[in-house]
Amino acid sequence: MLCNAAVVLLLLPVGQAMAQESLETKLVIQQGGRETGREKFTLRQGRGRGAPGTTLIALARYPATNPQLKLAATLERTSESALAKFQLDVEGPEGTTVILAAGSGARLIVRTVAKGSEAGRELPGGPDVVLLDDAVFSLYTAVADLATSGGKALTAVFPRTSRRASFVARLESGGEAGAKRVTLSGGIDGSLATDAKGRLQRLELADPGLVVTRVPD
Repeated sequence: MLCNAAVVLLLLPVGQAMAQESLETKLVIQQGGRETGREKFTLRQGRGRGAPGTTLIALARYPATNPQLKLAATLERTSESALAKFQLDVEGPEGTTVILAAGSGARLIVRTVAKGSEAGRELPGGPDVVLLDDAVFSLYTAVADLATSGGKALTAVFPRTSRRASFVARLESGGEAGAKRVTLSGGIDGSLATDAKGRLQRLELADPGLVVTRVPD
């Protein structure tokens, strides 16, 4: 079923699955002081078929006008913040690729489908693993949810590039009405802030000098 779903999605334009979704939060991505792209996303309570948890849907474009790279992401997590569903559609000059991931205990199953090819791999998983991407930054909201005041050791898996990074997410302040500020150290170095609804407000990554900020409503 996982494979069949991916093949069907390859026949659809990237982002069509979110055509009916209101992507309410907008982000500006800058590197070295220069805007490189834009992202918009929505974070809501609940998952498919009424299951408890959260659903994040995002669309990123690089550059924002006449983009050469478009990414559409869906991340569903359970009420315990465990991975329930991950899908990343990537549309670039070389065509479209669909990446699907699902957790099964201590395993993470990742499947990549492109035109004329398909590959699957099994990676170490578990509750301390978060799925991220170097171009879809609203995914970092999952890191804020897992951060602790004592520092939470996490492993980031980047399914599109197969990169892995071990880092610590330390909750510096709970903020007013649930807003959070988190520092990141180790394989990922920087900081992030979320609002009371858990939505990403700002993300700074020391390497590669990236700053992501929310566009005011």
